Amino acid sequence: MSNTLWTFSYTTLIVIALLFVLIIYSLLKEYKQLSRLKKVVASFLNTISILFTSLILLFFALKIIVYSFGGTEHLVKSYSPDMGYTLDFYAFDAGAMGSFGIRGELDGPLGFKKQFYYERHAENANIQWLTDEIVIINGHKLNLKNGETFGYKIKTR
Repeated sequence: MSNTLWTFSYTTLIVIALLFVLIIYSLLKEYKQLSRLKKVVASFLNTISILFTSLILLFFALKIIVYSFGGTEHLVKSYSPDMGYTLDFYAFDAGAMGSFGIRGELDGPLGFKKQFYYERHAENANIQWLTDEIVIINGHKLNLKNGETFGYKIKTR
């Protein structure tokens, strides 16, 4: 079970939306060549697929919109010595509705980002690489290869 959440970047979301439109277009072209019973079954399955995909796209679009609010500011980008890991740090300030601090994101494959660092009441990210996988951020040692995080917790029953 993962401690953090992988999210989409803007470009990944746009590519998925374009693929979604292309799939709908191709399904409509194939739909004209089916028999009546197959059209009913295809319509049902396509409707469920389209609804499910739309909900997923809506979820990630709303998540991106929510993260853009709240005074988020990019602080620093750091690369591991072998350029295998890219870390982005952001300062956030919720104003009167919450606190301030920093959060870190690890760039992943295909435009995904993993939130791995969250520290309230911090203003800077002091980053020190010990090895290609081990980094010290504001005195907190994390092994990125093992998926270690700081500030994110899983609620268990």
